[in-house]
Amino acid sequence: MRFWRKNGHRVLVVGIFQSLGAGRAVLQNLHRARFRRAAAIHASAKGRQRVEEHGISVIAGSTAASVLGLALGAFIFWQRGMLADYRPVGLVLPFAAFALAGAITGWILIQLLREHVDSESFARFTNTILPNETVVLAEVGASESSRVLAILRGVEAEAPVTFGFYPPPPFSIESTARPLSHELSSSQRLVEKAASLAHAIAVSRTAKPRGPSFLHRLLEIENALEWTNMSLTMSAEAHHAFTLSAEWLLDNAYLIREQVADLRKSLPQKYYGKLPLIASGPGAGLPRVYQVAAEMVTETDGALEPEIIRRFLSAFQAITPLDIGELWALPLMLRLQLLECLRTLAIQVDQQQRESEEADFWANRLIAAARHSSPRLLKIMEELVERYPEPTPHFASELVAHLYDDEGALPVVSGWLERSLRSPLLEVMQQEHRHQAVQQTALTNAINSCRRLAQIQWRELFQSTSWADSELAADPAGVYARMDFETRDRCRSAVEEIARWSNCSEQKTIDHALALAKAAQDEVARHVGYYLIDAGRPVLEQATGARVSLAERSRRWIRAHATSAYFGSLLLLMAALVAAPLLFVAGLVPWVTLGLLGLLLLLPASELAVLVANYFVTSLLPPQVLPKMSFEKEGIPDDCRTLVVVPMLLTTPSAIQNQLGRLEIHYLGNTDPNLRFSLLSDFSDAPRQSMPEDAEYIDIVARGIEELNRRHGAGHFFLFHRDRKWSESEQRWIGWERKRGKLEQLNQFLIGEPTPELEGFLHAGDRAQLEGIRFVITLDADTQLLRDTARRMIETLAHPLNQARLSSDGRHVVRGYTVIQPSVSASLPSARATWFSRIFADPRGIDPYTHAVSDVYQ
Repeated sequence: MRFWRKNGHRVLVVGIFQSLGAGRAVLQNLHRARFRRAAAIHASAKGRQRVEEHGISVIAGSTAASVLGLALGAFIFWQRGMLADYRPVGLVLPFAAFALAGAITGWILIQLLREHVDSESFARFTNTILPNETVVLAEVGASESSRVLAILRGVEAEAPVTFGFYPPPPFSIESTARPLSHELSSSQRLVEKAASLAHAIAVSRTAKPRGPSFLHRLLEIENALEWTNMSLTMSAEAHHAFTLSAEWLLDNAYLIREQVADLRKSLPQKYYGKLPLIASGPGAGLPRVYQVAAEMVTETDGALEPEIIRRFLSAFQAITPLDIGELWALPLMLRLQLLECLRTLAIQVDQQQRESEEADFWANRLIAAARHSSPRLLKIMEELVERYPEPTPHFASELVAHLYDDEGALPVVSGWLERSLRSPLLEVMQQEHRHQAVQQTALTNAINSCRRLAQIQWRELFQSTSWADSELAADPAGVYARMDFETRDRCRSAVEEIARWSNCSEQKTIDHALALAKAAQDEVARHVGYYLIDAGRPVLEQATGARVSLAERSRRWIRAHATSAYFGSLLLLMAALVAAPLLFVAGLVPWVTLGLLGLLLLLPASELAVLVANYFVTSLLPPQVLPKMSFEKEGIPDDCRTLVVVPMLLTTPSAIQNQLGRLEIHYLGNTDPNLRFSLLSDFSDAPRQSMPEDAEYIDIVARGIEELNRRHGAGHFFLFHRDRKWSESEQRWIGWERKRGKLEQLNQFLIGEPTPELEGFLHAGDRAQLEGIRFVITLDADTQLLRDTARRMIETLAHPLNQARLSSDGRHVVRGYTVIQPSVSASLPSARATWFSRIFADPRGIDPYTHAVSDVYQ
């Protein structure tokens, strides 16, 4: 809709009435509704035509302006006392000049300011109007066409025949997509086409992009699709007949808009620069993957399926492997190609709709002339031949379909069409019907493929067709194939980056990484990821001759000297913030006052310096996600058996039952044969070592654990409990060292250290099921363990690059981690439970751990 407003294009809406009174009434209603570009052509019984328009005519405007000019001249002569100096005959010439100037000025102003129907619109109907007819015309914006149609049809005395004539589109209607094959290729032919294309394309790494950018292409596609949608919508409001293709476009307009909007968000601004370009041929300067997508869409007639895409890519890469970035760009290129096909089809459908409506208009004129004014039939026919010297098959088919039952006009029209098309009309109509069927099939395929592409699991498709993934799976440590998708994707992105920085291809970069891993003796260094995303990356960059960018070298220097860089920047910022205001008053106040002022500025300057430093650190240094294994399909392996433990205090029976219920929820959200769940309990602080309620509380929790084991299978739930110890500092009987002491004693129990304090530590559960526990997940009593969260944490610590390596004396961790801390946030109900949480909770709730220990300090 915005295109008509922006470019000044207007729609011509026409109503044909058989009575003069009805036409005049409609014209008056249009002017009351403030449609100024409206007029009526009246034809008398003898065929004389008269145009009626409301508003000031050119003659009336010129006459009024002439009178005003004459009055202005008389006033000037009177004001200056010049009337007495001239004879009446001598005043004629000056007054005539004033009158003529006024008339010319009025004519110019009326021509510029008056809104009227264009002369071209009148010319369209001067030779087609019949005696005793009134044609009402209105030129309006696209958004007003429905109102005009309602006014034309609002006359009770007579139902007019209405038509709409639309401006040409404000863009090129040439197809930007390759023509579809209109037939589905067999599997063998598809493979042959892919192999032939791989042989034919020569890639250049130094070629410059040619043609408009992808975003510019997308804008052109969007403009064309919006134009056709608005045009077809107006045809629907005018109650014109539709083809199935037009109905499909209107019904799926929302889907097409979603595809365009999503593609605009997904297409980077500088996409050409990162993709290999075609070196020569018709597609020179275009990305190779764009050509691959075009061939795939063309050969399948737009009917894309995951298996077809996989087969085509496999055949192509058997000759020439695609880069990693090209494979990731393929979904975008396929969608862009489908949208370009939809643009071409939509323009064709809109043109056919316009031809159908033109055929409807001319059929109406021919039938009316044949029935009511036979002498006018030949003149209308002459006008039709003049306007359509080369009629299209679609226009011919629609015109003949409208005239099929009229014996007066059909013979004349049929003879003209057969001479112009040089074919029998029956054959022309049959070919046109076949063309519409093919067009409908292509449109259906393109729209359904847009839906299908949104449902394809591109991760799985990428992994099954990526040669880089297959090469990296030959990891000497056998770790790469068992990592999760995000970690493998980081490795592939590192391959892309190193290849871009060096003169090596991606394949040679992978070969270098595998060679280094095979030559390594250390277990960690034998993993190919060590050279891609870990400490071995500088070695790989040196082997490939990569020229690391200055920004990346700066980030690495900051990470290597994190303490010096962070605190040094804080000191510099604080010094600048304190010194700046002091310089303004240095010569105005004593040195003692200046020193006191500096001390007062230290606190606010330090706060501001910390905020600024943290902002720049988090902006310049992207977060580094820890690599992970993938246990989603096979489950947690036996060598990663894990115990989930919840420290708690036995305070009341209801609190104990509540915690038992939470423990069961933890299990239901993280069911795995190698996960164990336990409560690690203490009695509350007391003045005596034993209290009367102790036996009841320990009995409740022990029976609860036994019930959970009975309900979900033995060996899943456990209870660890300690008796109170005297605390000199607290002067009470408490659990030794509280939570920290409980966890320390639990670790001693799991590794089998024989200590007297651990006698009777396990109160419920099978001790044999705790053999081989490698990891411990500790939860607070009010913490929720969401679904599969336990597995994700285990996958992280199980990765070789994260496993802790101790120093020779066993007292220091030289690489890896012994403890990891995931992000913890408050649930939505608890975020509003207290005034404290309401004040400090962010949209996700309170996140005390990551706010207290942020990435800046790590």
